[in-house]
Amino acid sequence: MKLFVSRQIYWGVDAADSHTVEIASGGQDYANPDMLVSKYPGEGEEYTNPIEAVEAAIVIATAWKKDNPKLKINIAHGFTGGCTMPFEGSTRKNLRVWAKKLYETLPKCEHCGELIGDEPITLIEYPDKGKFCGEYCAEEYLAEMFKEIEEEAA
Repeated sequence: MKLFVSRQIYWGVDAADSHTVEIASGGQDYANPDMLVSKYPGEGEEYTNPIEAVEAAIVIATAWKKDNPKLKINIAHGFTGGCTMPFEGSTRKNLRVWAKKLYETLPKCEHCGELIGDEPITLIEYPDKGKFCGEYCAEEYLAEMFKEIEEEAA
């Protein structure tokens, strides 16, 4: 899963609610088109970890508010499905709860426990042994598996 963080000025909504740091599920291709040019660290980036995406959005919103104290800055997450739709703002607490719940459901590497990106690595010879975040973890897992087999045989 990819999450894309950007600053938006939504059209067609109340002006007081139009300035939003958006966390778009699906990546950059599913962000709303009202995106501003990246200005703050972490903005305009894709994340696989929802907790990191939320924390980046909070940092961006804080910096944006500091530069523009009179603006109300929302933080919101959602999925456009390829259409255009403003996301409803949420509290920082609710965003962190959402991110934690989502993180717990995402696939993790069988070896190191890290999140698996869009293209998991599998063992061709042992497809039932799980998915891995990269070749290194797959090779390490395989080496450990063979070592256990050798120790059992000895």
